[in-house]
Amino acid sequence: MSEEYKNYNESQKTPTLVKTAAVWTALALCVAVITAATVEQLIHHPPANTGAFAPGWLPFTAALITSAGIIRLDGHSQWLSVQPALRWSGLFLLVWAANGLPLDLLRLTPLIPLSVDWPGLVTKTSAFTAAVVMARIVLSRTAGTSSTGVATWYGYAAFLLALPYPILRTCWALGGTPGLMHPGAAGEGFLPWLASIPWLLAAVLSLLLISARSRLPRKLLLTAGWFATAVVAMIGPAACWSLVSQLIEGNAKGPEGMALWVPCLFYGSWLLWAIAAGAATRSYQLRSAGTGA
Repeated sequence: MSEEYKNYNESQKTPTLVKTAAVWTALALCVAVITAATVEQLIHHPPANTGAFAPGWLPFTAALITSAGIIRLDGHSQWLSVQPALRWSGLFLLVWAANGLPLDLLRLTPLIPLSVDWPGLVTKTSAFTAAVVMARIVLSRTAGTSSTGVATWYGYAAFLLALPYPILRTCWALGGTPGLMHPGAAGEGFLPWLASIPWLLAAVLSLLLISARSRLPRKLLLTAGWFATAVVAMIGPAACWSLVSQLIEGNAKGPEGMALWVPCLFYGSWLLWAIAAGAATRSYQLRSAGTGA
């Protein structure tokens, strides 16, 4: 066997070895999530200021679905066809289980000097780490796979879902009162409107992800797309869960001076934007793979 052939053969094995290592790492992290969540449930004395970002069963479900999505059963074609859905579902649930982690980390600093829910912090950190590894697995794509037929409408959906917050903020800044119990309930002047700038940028980013041949560098758009998706995904599910929990308990109400439909609109659009933006970024990633940008 020639040296060139041996080198080629070894190079072909490398992706498989990397993928296998990622799978075992993800499985180990799923075990860590279950262990941390179990300890958290046994202790279950979180500080009153931590808030409820997810139901107690979520970390267990996320870890089990993630594990099922990456365990390979040779010879079961029907199982193999179900695995992609399990992987994406597991990834979403892991991200949801990690919701609130940025706030927990800020509580470790002088910026938010509040009590830290240490068991919850460990569970969220484990879930976030598992989500990062799982993202690497579900986003991996074998060379030569055709990208024909990849949907492009996700960017338009993300664009529309980014608009409710800046539209209402602009209306309020101009003196309008839709969703407000009284004028000024959302703040006075244009200073509160500045909070809508990130969502205006999100709307622009959504449109940039539609075309596979943008003038901006491909890596820049992919980085911006995945980063924005991750940030909003760490907020939207928790906000929606908190609101749904209040609705079920019958004590739901909007922020002071605002109608209940306002947070419903905002939180729902944030959750859906994270999903649409993730799909738009993935679509752009596949469609632009051969552009050389």
